Amino acid sequence: MEEANRIRFARADAKRELKSGGRNIYGLLMDPSEELKGAKVEEMLLAVRGMGRVKVTRILREAGVSRSKTLVGLTHGQRDRLLEALGCDEDA
Repeated sequence: MEEANRIRFARADAKRELKSGGRNIYGLLMDPSEELKGAKVEEMLLAVRGMGRVKVTRILREAGVSRSKTLVGLTHGQRDRLLEALGCDEDA
């Protein structure tokens, strides 16, 4: 129970930071914290400012990533294609 709450709070914090621009998606995709590894990629992308459901769905399709894929479940190829579809680099 305590563990689940810790994970929920960490994910909520990450989403808030993504929404405010205090955290970038590149860092999250490249090196998710222990609490965020099980988070869905789609859920995290939706938290990014300026990203709506239509845009996220298109990006996931372009990158060949399933809607149910978790951060830790991404292959290197999927991660690279996702970053490319997002137009991401280390500074983004």
